[in-house]
Amino acid sequence: MGVIDQSMLLLDLDGVVVFEAEPPLAGATELILLHENLDSALAGLGLPVVVLTHRTRREARRILQAAGLDAAPLAGVIAAEDLVIAGFRYAPKRMFKHGLRKDLALSVLEHSFGVDRSRIAFIDDRIDNLQDLLAAGLGLAIHAPSYLTMDRRFLMTFNISDALASIQSWDRSARQSTIVGLSPRPLATSLWCRTGVSTRPYRRHVFNVARRMGNFMRLVFLERLL
Repeated sequence: MGVIDQSMLLLDLDGVVVFEAEPPLAGATELILLHENLDSALAGLGLPVVVLTHRTRREARRILQAAGLDAAPLAGVIAAEDLVIAGFRYAPKRMFKHGLRKDLALSVLEHSFGVDRSRIAFIDDRIDNLQDLLAAGLGLAIHAPSYLTMDRRFLMTFNISDALASIQSWDRSARQSTIVGLSPRPLATSLWCRTGVSTRPYRRHVFNVARRMGNFMRLVFLERLL
């Protein structure tokens, strides 16, 4: 990979690009697209985009395919397997203590792309992920609302244009210490949202099984130390 001497956008998948819906929101477990024409919106931003996910690489590729981003000019994909490798390479003790956190990706990005972490923006639906990355030196943290209404029949998400506007107005010269919260909006479901794809079969992938077992053993060992 070449060196990118500019800012970069990290993009989570679940809750940001897709939502894996279950009944009664959908007839069966299915990936629902959250944004129409996302590929062109990202291209218009003019920044390299890297997907950062806790999903396996196989799952990530399937989701990107369902979202129509498999042919998009993404700069890269950092999946769960890559985070494990980064943990062993850059912070084995921290990974053992805290688990597979997404801030492990920052060292990978700096070494692979030559972009400083203070010039990286990240859109994620989990506050804890964003807090970890901000504490590790991330430049801009954007929280994507992603939740079901009380009756579990409607999905709340966000406008991708609002997220991209936050990036375009981002002052790179000032360190960001707070998370930018996007306004929630109901997803108006229509045919373009439906993919007919579920990642449920991937949950028994050998990597996912090994990861769950490893995390269980890690927690048991830490509990005995306390």
